[in-house]
Amino acid sequence: MHAKSLILILAGLLVLASPPPLSAAAAETSAAKKGQAASKAEWDKLVADAKKEGTLVIYAGPIGDARSALMQAFRQKYGIALDIVMARGEELITRIETERRAGIYGVDMGLHGMTTYFNSLKPMGVTIPITPLLVLPEILDPSQWRGGKLPFADKEEHLAVLVLGSAPHLLINTTLVKPGEITSHQDLLDPKWRGENVVNRPSLGGAGTEWFTFIVTRAMGIEKGTAFMKQFAKQEPTITRDQRLLSEWVARGKFAGAIATSKATTVQLMQAGAPVVFADLKEPRPTSSGTGNIMVFDKAPHPNATKLFTNWILSREGAAVYAKAHGYAATRLDVSTEGIDPIVIPKANEIILGEDYQKSKGKMRKLAAEIFRDLIK
Repeated sequence: MHAKSLILILAGLLVLASPPPLSAAAAETSAAKKGQAASKAEWDKLVADAKKEGTLVIYAGPIGDARSALMQAFRQKYGIALDIVMARGEELITRIETERRAGIYGVDMGLHGMTTYFNSLKPMGVTIPITPLLVLPEILDPSQWRGGKLPFADKEEHLAVLVLGSAPHLLINTTLVKPGEITSHQDLLDPKWRGENVVNRPSLGGAGTEWFTFIVTRAMGIEKGTAFMKQFAKQEPTITRDQRLLSEWVARGKFAGAIATSKATTVQLMQAGAPVVFADLKEPRPTSSGTGNIMVFDKAPHPNATKLFTNWILSREGAAVYAKAHGYAATRLDVSTEGIDPIVIPKANEIILGEDYQKSKGKMRKLAAEIFRDLIK
């Protein structure tokens, strides 16, 4: 055999034996594994660099008491201020779009609902994978998480789920609704409840859209679900975009029931002794993370503080702070559910509703706007 031929054969064998190049996702996972082995010195350097930045800017949905709980706990541990700006998803999206058109990159992280991410932020392409930022072994250990895997809601790993709850549909005032009077959505069609319920506006995104989408596409099916919503609209429920008011109005007895309330506000009222409980309806309930999802924006102005906070809030300590304030069970298995209303703790077989379901909400919002058109002010 000629020497030249032998060289060509050996070169071919080397190519065949070489591992394929890493995909972007695989490279990111590899990077994260390197981070897992970070030394104490490297961690201390991250903390020191984050302290030099001094602050972290987060755009959040309506997270209630979780805002102050996070700000206090993170500052107490690291001396870093959290600037948490709260607004509804569509308002935050408008703000981000306006800032970016002006060349302003002032936000580090987001704490939003899945609808906001999948229908707006993901198409905008403004977030980055979270996995490469993770350096704590307790986070990267799949056995610490519900379902035996890290809590990402998307395959790109841009959206990490902090909490998960089996979301009750209806909050009732126990002085106005007798036990057993309302055990199904169909009971809401009884003439006695005409004008007695208030609903978070289902055409704007958020909890109202979650309720409408789940009932129509999952619990009842498109045909029966749409028919129910049309009948329910004839019951003249009050429609409001203010989730806090829903819970407060029911607590004060202005309405007998509220659909798609703010979980954070409701927890506060329950802890204060208000006469409100979640009705145990026979229809299945969606599993929801509410606003308990984190994402990291590209071109974050405080990269070290962003990395530090991401690791802290996904650690046992940080997850416990958020879960307690939010009122849902943490997706971490080592965080206690003590103090969490048993009705919202998801069963073992209840999982995060995926991207296809989240994307269907756009169509459902339009349907809700049509059905409740005469009630929306």
